[in-house]
Amino acid sequence: MLHERLDPALLLVWAQAARHKNLHAAAQALFMTQPAVSQRLRQLQDVVGEPLYQRNPQGITPTSTGMALLRISEQIESALESARVLCQDRKDLLRGSLSILASHSNAETLLPQVIAQFRQHYPGVFLRLVATNSRAAREMRDQADLVFVEDRPALSTGSGWKEEMLVESTIILLAPETPHWLQLVPKPVPLQSLEAEVLVWREEDSGIHEQALQALKAAGVHPEIRYELSGLAAIRAAVRCGLGVSFVSALSDGGGLRPGLVTLKTVPRIPHHLSVLYRKESSHSTRAFLDVLRQSLGKSDKESGWQWSSLPT
Repeated sequence: MLHERLDPALLLVWAQAARHKNLHAAAQALFMTQPAVSQRLRQLQDVVGEPLYQRNPQGITPTSTGMALLRISEQIESALESARVLCQDRKDLLRGSLSILASHSNAETLLPQVIAQFRQHYPGVFLRLVATNSRAAREMRDQADLVFVEDRPALSTGSGWKEEMLVESTIILLAPETPHWLQLVPKPVPLQSLEAEVLVWREEDSGIHEQALQALKAAGVHPEIRYELSGLAAIRAAVRCGLGVSFVSALSDGGGLRPGLVTLKTVPRIPHHLSVLYRKESSHSTRAFLDVLRQSLGKSDKESGWQWSSLPT
């Protein structure tokens, strides 16, 4: 069949020959020798089965079949040029796309500033951020370019992926702004003293839920889980309404500036880490976002108290 033997490169040679109507000029445009051009045109005519041009004293005159094939050849040239521009634009990050999965803590604390800086540098890149819990983010990592999670050491990163720890922080206690809790500020709260408190928990698969629960159990506290809410906004609203106390990241609520709420450190301290997963073979936009991320953390670690650390990969 024709399509099994037709080399698209032959059509590109024919496009130059038909437009120039001269094989020598076509050879110069293609950086080829004239015999090489003639050979390829003979190959193309053998595939078509009829002449593509007639010779004349000035060069060649395309036949009707040759003109029809020229139109197709020019479509191929146009498609290749579009592909070249697309590749160059993606390399230059004039366009492209970036899909991010992130835990709620990452989505609210770490990423907004980084995304804003990335958009300033690369406004043509379409960026999509989906917030979920850490376990779900890890499990759905194949659907994203970048995955931001919290401590989940029991889960494998997976082949083809790298993981870097970005921020080392602390999990703190979020309580309603009542006299009972205000009198404790700024003293740290012993975890053992929370045995009788009603705890409002993040959803089961969130990093904060797991880390806080492990810390309580290590302190000999085995809390009854009555409430599980998804997202920081729901947690804050529940605590503000007096439903109980909760654990949150110091990155999101450590400033203590939210009306109706107070934050307290705990004894012992509950560590909290934010990490990023990315493919070993990453796109231009992914690598650019990681560069902006690292620069952002490198500039702001002294100002905010965040500690940047890159794990060996």
